[in-house]
Amino acid sequence: MALVTLGCSKNTVDSEIMLGSLHARGFRSVPRAEDADLIVVNTCAFLTSAVEEGIDTILEMSNLKSSGRCRKLVVAGCMVERYRKELEISLPEVDQFVSTDELLDVGKTTSTTEACFDEARRPYFLYDESMPRLRSTADHTCYLKIAEGCDRPCSFCIIPKIRGRFRSRKPESILAEAQSLLRAGVKELNLVAQDLTAYGSDFNGRSASSESLLHLLEQLDSLSEEDYWLRLFYAYPVGVTESLVRRIKDSKNICNYLDLPLQHISKNVLKLMRRPLGEKGTRSLIEKLSKIAPEVALRTTFIVGFPGETEEDILALEEFVSSGFFTHIGVFTYSQEQEAVSFDFPEQVDPELAEERRARIMEAQQQVVRRRLENFVGRRMPVLVDGAHSDTDLLLSARTNWQGPEDDGEVIINDVSESLRCDDGSFDAAQLVGNFGLAEITEVAGYDLVGKLI
Repeated sequence: MALVTLGCSKNTVDSEIMLGSLHARGFRSVPRAEDADLIVVNTCAFLTSAVEEGIDTILEMSNLKSSGRCRKLVVAGCMVERYRKELEISLPEVDQFVSTDELLDVGKTTSTTEACFDEARRPYFLYDESMPRLRSTADHTCYLKIAEGCDRPCSFCIIPKIRGRFRSRKPESILAEAQSLLRAGVKELNLVAQDLTAYGSDFNGRSASSESLLHLLEQLDSLSEEDYWLRLFYAYPVGVTESLVRRIKDSKNICNYLDLPLQHISKNVLKLMRRPLGEKGTRSLIEKLSKIAPEVALRTTFIVGFPGETEEDILALEEFVSSGFFTHIGVFTYSQEQEAVSFDFPEQVDPELAEERRARIMEAQQQVVRRRLENFVGRRMPVLVDGAHSDTDLLLSARTNWQGPEDDGEVIINDVSESLRCDDGSFDAAQLVGNFGLAEITEVAGYDLVGKLI
């Protein structure tokens, strides 16, 4: 069998649950879809562009029924939740559709279940440590999903419709899985959820969620005497407290890193987006975090081209980004999604203008990154070695604890000290990959650093 994953890190976890379930029933993974009897496509449907990518991938895989070995094509994930019965009509090439509630049953039946397309059904599945999971990431890094779904009312977002109400995993389940992963040699646990800072709000109410997350982090921070990293992704800003940031700052294993999607800084746009902090609250939060924990790298995302966004709004965002608060940002153009509240908003922004605005914000951040990275030249810092560089086996890729996997740049290792080399002057990359080391930074290359492993 072969499984194709589209979309975010949370989807990666779902795919790994399906992989584990399939392997437990005797299926064997093959690296090429052309050689698979069963092909599963786990889809994303957050944006129209993701849906288009999903359809293209499904049609590409369906061609392998005639040109390859494929005998059964299964489609799972967010597209099934978003479109339900429509998919069966528009994609007759698919043999089975699997809802996000049926991850453990993928490949079991010969056809789509009646419940999968039930319009009244609301997603409820929440995996735990007892379920089979076969990791697809590198051996030393892993995503650990601590909650599912979302209750936030953002006007541009359809995640609550696709993924259902917010629901937290029990802390003992998370701790058991984390302990198992560390024992298996994982060095980096990336905590993910649609709304990380809401963790535990479904246990004792929204007001208790901050303490639930803090207590969970305290326990996760003391699971092993060995070195490991804990990284926090997707923290909803209204739930980011001073206590949380101090926990990150003062912990042994939690990375000096926090991902908190802000989406904009304009009062007008944030109000239309239904973001509760507003401009003053957002500015106050970021300034406070930068003051009490300047060593914590902040990552955020912004949406430009939102309906009603003006030149004044984009100038405010440009100025905010240029202030240099953020180590990493992602900028996306607004996408019209029919199920979103904002779909019917007036004053829609021309897509070309939205792209121009995106380029302006990215240029502002590039200036920030250039200044920030230059400060590291000549310094030594701990890194986690990921493996061979994507461009050549002559280089290694590594990351500091303020660089998350995939999107935040890297430390390119172009030299290794004599102490790490063999007698003949060579070095064994396999002994370095997946382990922590110390890098001396020698130069800046775009969004990346270059250094020597010492």
